[in-house]
Amino acid sequence: MEAITISTGTVTLLVIAGAFLLLRTIFGPKRDPNEPPYISPTVPYIGHLIGLLTKKYEYYVNLSNKCKLPIYGLAIPGLPGGRVYIINSPALVLAVQRQPKKLSFWAVEATFAVGLAGLSKHAEKEIQDNVTGEEPKPSLFMDAMQAMNQGLHPGEALDRMTKVGVDNLLTQSFEMFNHTGSTSIELYRWVNIAVTYAVTNGIFGPLNPFDNEELCDAFLNFEENTVGLISYPWSSITCAKAYAAQQACDFQRQGNAHTSKHNLSLVDKARLDVINVNAIHSNTTPTAFWAMYHIFSGPAVLGEVRAAVLALVETKQDGKGLIHEIDISTIREVPILSSVLHESLRHYGSGTGTRIVMEDTLLDNKYLLKKDTFIFMPNKSYHFSPSAWGPTVDAFDPHRFMTSRRPPGAFRGFGGGANLCPGRYFAMNEILAMCAMFAVRFELKPRGGGWKYPRLDESNLSLIVNPPKEKVFVDVVQRKEWEGGRWAFKI
Repeated sequence: MEAITISTGTVTLLVIAGAFLLLRTIFGPKRDPNEPPYISPTVPYIGHLIGLLTKKYEYYVNLSNKCKLPIYGLAIPGLPGGRVYIINSPALVLAVQRQPKKLSFWAVEATFAVGLAGLSKHAEKEIQDNVTGEEPKPSLFMDAMQAMNQGLHPGEALDRMTKVGVDNLLTQSFEMFNHTGSTSIELYRWVNIAVTYAVTNGIFGPLNPFDNEELCDAFLNFEENTVGLISYPWSSITCAKAYAAQQACDFQRQGNAHTSKHNLSLVDKARLDVINVNAIHSNTTPTAFWAMYHIFSGPAVLGEVRAAVLALVETKQDGKGLIHEIDISTIREVPILSSVLHESLRHYGSGTGTRIVMEDTLLDNKYLLKKDTFIFMPNKSYHFSPSAWGPTVDAFDPHRFMTSRRPPGAFRGFGGGANLCPGRYFAMNEILAMCAMFAVRFELKPRGGGWKYPRLDESNLSLIVNPPKEKVFVDVVQRKEWEGGRWAFKI
């Protein structure tokens, strides 16, 4: 009988494989037969974790494309419940939206706010207490959300905010181009500064504490390190740039009635202001950039936008001379502008919607979702679905939203259901005003010849809309026909 020899390397591999199997058996989640099917990792126990850390959300988007399941689970050590559910079906997204308290975004948002803002223990407790508002006691989080939704809903209050924001675009951001020569800018940085000033002046008015160019850059550092601030201990060391951006906003302002009622300190109120501004700012900047990029890099689109906006310009004489006015409410109705903005949200909105299961819940009468488990809804799976958007799904089509209806659940640019972004109207007003004014008044000439696609930076898991990977340098020149007179927005 021949002897069987086993090499040391083989023994080592067997031991490692056995260890992983033991870890999965002891610490892995026990799948209920009514749960969605689980996909096994290539590397036992830690394979999905490695995939998420190295490939980020591209990892589960690729898994979704391979498995073609409407929903599935991944066992991931370290996450609440030891698992995460990935929803690949727009129909199931709508089912999630129908149960906003059981499948809660508010609980996720409250956790993020606490982690990002660096709040005191008292403020942390107040924000996370009764976060869904179902208990018979006050809920700071739900009261604040209700106030935000009311204040940002279309109406006189939103119109006043919008007017202040767009007036700031004219006086602070566009003023640097108001001469006969050319001005060189890096487009994304200029858009970031312009959006920061417009958004924060709209929110805070003449006493805007963010009216500082260094704080505009600080917001970019803050956004680039969002996940680190939430995830890592000692964030002042591991995410020093983002931590400095938190501290830069140590300012005093009047507290609102809700935070005062819960006895939050002035410092905690100020830190929450940073988070509220960031919630609007972080995705408005990249959306505005991509809309500008696609308007100016396509001559036909630029011509179409210019013709549409030019028809809205009202030129007249007032006591100070010639004035050119544009009504913001009419800009919102320009089909090509609205379509470019929504297509920017679709094409570059690669982020992931997140929910947490507050109690064991049956989704769509089929799938048992276990308490304390995260739900991931990757926009890329819906925004790039050929069955939803047709054969041109991979291309940026500036006319897409002029000619086709949005498939239910397949467009997630502003979220959905009870968790629609409350700042969407304000953000859209500022972006459309910026694009309209730029298109009608200026030429953008890219450095080094023609427009080059700056690629997409998908490294930041916290963003819904991704920024460009490369810088875009342009020369801005005022169009000769508009060298005289003043410009104004009205609403």
